[in-house]
Amino acid sequence: MKVLIFSHESDVDGLFSAAIGLIRYPQARTVFLGYGKDTFRTMADFTSKFSISSSAQENGLIIICDLALGEDISSISLCKSSFSEARNAGFHIVWLDHHPWPDSPQSAIEPCAELELDRTGTKCAAELVYERFLLGNELASNLASIARSMDFFIGDQYLTPISELIVYYHNSFARYEKLSSLAAKISRGILWDFEMQKDYAAYSQFRDRAKAESYQTLQLRHFGDKFKAAILRSSPYIQNSLFAHEIVEKTGSDVVILYGLDNKVSIRRSNNLISCRKIALNLPEGGGHDFAAGAKFNSPPFDRDQIIKELEEAVSRSLVDTSAPQ
Repeated sequence: MKVLIFSHESDVDGLFSAAIGLIRYPQARTVFLGYGKDTFRTMADFTSKFSISSSAQENGLIIICDLALGEDISSISLCKSSFSEARNAGFHIVWLDHHPWPDSPQSAIEPCAELELDRTGTKCAAELVYERFLLGNELASNLASIARSMDFFIGDQYLTPISELIVYYHNSFARYEKLSSLAAKISRGILWDFEMQKDYAAYSQFRDRAKAESYQTLQLRHFGDKFKAAILRSSPYIQNSLFAHEIVEKTGSDVVILYGLDNKVSIRRSNNLISCRKIALNLPEGGGHDFAAGAKFNSPPFDRDQIIKELEEAVSRSLVDTSAPQ
């Protein structure tokens, strides 16, 4: 059986979701994607090519992990069209995700794909893949547990610096090959080896320079007498979740907002009275979780003052209702 796995490209949950899929289907091809409209154009293109290349007698499976579909009409249309084509070619489609979905994309996709969405906010994507395809498998169970620890910032177990290595590979010219190779290793229980160590040593030099430059852009903003936000420019070579935790330790901020020259925004919190998702929803293409979210900004990427103003306004609008913990 032909199997195609789509998963998120830039964090442990996405890579481990794909790895669990590979334990079950070692013959699968993996494709790693980011967030945003381009994701669904790429997904539709791969899906169409994959289904066209299959013989009429060959069944197939397409698994989508850790990727959320929003209300963008063109993205929904692309998914529906490519999924219908794949179904006609004999493919079954399973979409597993733990991000909040609006009603409109869910109702649009349900007729052409099997949706398994966590609406409780308590599971990561790797756990959903484990429960759907490999319940009871010891390696898959452990990988799902590690992904949960990283995704929810629980910190209850040690993990090699694989999350930073994912960032490095994500920025590599051989991104697809590097990430697919890493997922294949993880599926065999290899969480660190000599090649990873060598690549990590190279990466750490880029990371340290990027963090030093990022700190030079740090701006602290107070919202009343309750909340403090740290806003600063990030870099493709920085693992934002780890960096946000470092910034919180240094500044005592309640929320950290990292923005990039690619107009992307990453939001992390240390105070449960703030919702990262609510902040993100006040920005273009915003979405995610209460504890971690992403979006884009409209300001020119080199106009720091305008960016700070736009992000401040997004935080202010999100704080209209802070009466209940998230």
